[in-house]
Amino acid sequence: MRIDVDHYLVLGVSRTADAAMIRAAYVALAKRYHPDVAAGNPELAAFNFRQITDAYQTLSDPDARACYDARVQAALDAERTRREQVAAIALAANAAAKATMAERLFGRSAFNAARKPVVKSVAGRPPGPLLPPRPAPPPAYLPHADAMARRRSILVVAVVLMTFIGVGGYLATRAVKGPGLQVMAAETARPVEAKPSVEAKPQGRPKPKPVPPVNQPSQLGPSGLPPSAPLPGTMVGHSAVPRPVPPLIADGQSVCIADDGAKFAIINRSGEPTVIYNGAPPVRASVQLADRYLVVLNNIVPSDTIIIGIKRGLETGTYVYYADTRGAITQTVTARCEGQAY
Repeated sequence: MRIDVDHYLVLGVSRTADAAMIRAAYVALAKRYHPDVAAGNPELAAFNFRQITDAYQTLSDPDARACYDARVQAALDAERTRREQVAAIALAANAAAKATMAERLFGRSAFNAARKPVVKSVAGRPPGPLLPPRPAPPPAYLPHADAMARRRSILVVAVVLMTFIGVGGYLATRAVKGPGLQVMAAETARPVEAKPSVEAKPQGRPKPKPVPPVNQPSQLGPSGLPPSAPLPGTMVGHSAVPRPVPPLIADGQSVCIADDGAKFAIINRSGEPTVIYNGAPPVRASVQLADRYLVVLNNIVPSDTIIIGIKRGLETGTYVYYADTRGAITQTVTARCEGQAY
């Protein structure tokens, strides 16, 4: 069961709202989106008002509202059951894969269940009483177990040899570089000191040479260049003066027509966007990116191949991006809008 339109979302009320709240929400929306009052595309205004009227007629009638709530709950229960079934199937497939891998590693006989004895009749005689099961034969010789034991033995021998070689090399180095040899080498390499002259005057420490100036990290820009050097890439030639922050719009609506003929509307209510794309039922879009200058919306169509980018505070700053199934942008189309949603 599928619920195409969320009447509570259209009116902007909670699911526990009473009749007075529903009535007040309908009156406010009707005054704002009535075709005789709303500016812009008349077809979109008529569609919005029709959605608002249908939602109010359903939620204002107690019986119709109860039936609608039951349908919504049934749809949610069906979706929950489907997800549980998918999770159970995935768990069973994972367990089967693990069992198959264990059989490949340790042999099939250790995991086979005991089979029931087959009793055959001889020359038409009825089968006799079942005999007690015979004891299971001892496990056969497993060649892979012997191979694993040999690998462990080789690994232990290799570790012992490496440890012995390392300790022996360390002791030999300490013996060669003993204190006696170091003292002898120091005495041999010491130069003959000349006797100090009576007339010689003690000299002070030599003055250190001046160090040439070097660009310190604090003197460099974010890209490793001096602040006066232009930044590489796409930032070359751009002004470093920050742009003014556009005002934030809490509630707004824009009606747009793309250059390829696509028509859509964006409704922003307290930061939650609703998009009506090419006459399809309104959907709650997802905000992929939202900062002080740009808002990016996705999850607009079931195939998720439509992305809408909106520059805050600009009526000419809306673009439609067409993506493939992998999410790569294949086409960018400019849209002309009336009104500001953000």
